[in-house]
Amino acid sequence: MVLVNDLHHMTFLTADMDRLIAFYERVFNARVTFDREEEGGLRHAFIEIGPHTVLHPFEVRGVEVPGRQPIFARGRLDHFALNAASEEAFREIRLRLLAEGAGATDGGLVTDMGAMLSFSFHDPDGGWHEVMWVKPGVPFEEGFRHPGEWEMIELD
Repeated sequence: MVLVNDLHHMTFLTADMDRLIAFYERVFNARVTFDREEEGGLRHAFIEIGPHTVLHPFEVRGVEVPGRQPIFARGRLDHFALNAASEEAFREIRLRLLAEGAGATDGGLVTDMGAMLSFSFHDPDGGWHEVMWVKPGVPFEEGFRHPGEWEMIELD
């Protein structure tokens, strides 16, 4: 029996809510469904980036948001990976991220993991995240390669 359909929302800090919202609107066609300032210098928003995917950033006055950090030195939440709706969507998101200067991999390379493709990006606060495309018809259990076998490929 399946008990969970998906992840409802992901909560994290931002240094500049307006800048973050604008980034996700441009790159992911996001829409803000909630944006509120609370007492004490706290602002938070729901940024819907897919039919079942919501980002819930908080901007908190006086709290410093760490910039770019190496993998596993980013704190309790290292990164999140977004699931592209199709190969065409994966390619479009990648192009938009590259146009933003947000690509995290030199030359805009994509990681071919066998059963899926991955493209890493930096958000405006320096968070490192990924966009994934799961190849249709390739069972994850059979198609996922060991990290030592991943290939860096060019899409264009």
